[in-house]
Amino acid sequence: MAEEYTLNSTRAYHVNQLNSLGWELTVCNALYPEKTPIRKMLARDDSFGHLLYDYVSQFVPLEGIRNVIEIGGGYGFLMKDLLDKNGSLRASMIDISPFLLGRQKEMLKEFDVSFKEEDFLETDPAILARFELAIMNENLGDFPTLINLGRDIFEPLNESSDPDLRRAIRVFEKYGLERPSGEAFNLNIGALEAVEKLCASGVRSIYLGEHSCEAVLPKHVQPFIHIESRGNPERISLMGHDEYTIKFSYLQQIAHTFNYASIRGPFADFILVPMTDNLRLILASGGRYCDEAEMICHFVEDLYKYEYLILMKR
Repeated sequence: MAEEYTLNSTRAYHVNQLNSLGWELTVCNALYPEKTPIRKMLARDDSFGHLLYDYVSQFVPLEGIRNVIEIGGGYGFLMKDLLDKNGSLRASMIDISPFLLGRQKEMLKEFDVSFKEEDFLETDPAILARFELAIMNENLGDFPTLINLGRDIFEPLNESSDPDLRRAIRVFEKYGLERPSGEAFNLNIGALEAVEKLCASGVRSIYLGEHSCEAVLPKHVQPFIHIESRGNPERISLMGHDEYTIKFSYLQQIAHTFNYASIRGPFADFILVPMTDNLRLILASGGRYCDEAEMICHFVEDLYKYEYLILMKR
């Protein structure tokens, strides 16, 4: 069974093919246009980054932070919002995509920001030690994922020389991760190693956000939204590549091993959408009656499908 696994990598796509994020509308991007119908549904009409900054500020003293790094910055919308809120921030961007790095440079041209085209898994850990805040928003699913691993990798006599299998065995053994219950499972190995790198470097505060495979709906929205969370990272098929949902409990366990406190929840914690009669009608219909309703329906569902993790060094 161990020999049947595959490694899903989006590196070639992001380096050589990516020329638009239009095929994968992120929650952050969905809130960027000021006149979007989605923002009319919010308790506070504002952008993703502004809402996130104010929420994280309840737990992390952002006003006192100076050095911030964003890994995989998309179009630069989130970092622009943070710099708008706090002009004292000194920002650095790392991205594997030359296309996205170009978009970030254009978006952030009015600010003092440094840029580096690089695969974060190859970044020198020593560089990270000077940062007080690290951000990875809606891109952990792009990192390499081991697909269809067999439980036989845990057998005592399994001493495979396969480097990818050794990577998987190492993280389970080092961090005491709970072993999957199924016969075959997927492992967000790249995401785990990225969070491990950030925590090992001692970055004071870390924000992570991504589509979760462990999302849980609160009772008040269960009549209107259906989410099936299996606890095993699932494939999301996109233009030119596949991504995988994230098992946040594993990320949390790694962070706790490095003595980080954590706060975890759905994006709905900081992007508040009042459950009005109009929204109930849209959700009950599945957004079938018009394009705007469909867009709102998908957005509200994503607020519960996506989780965040705020990590704070104790």
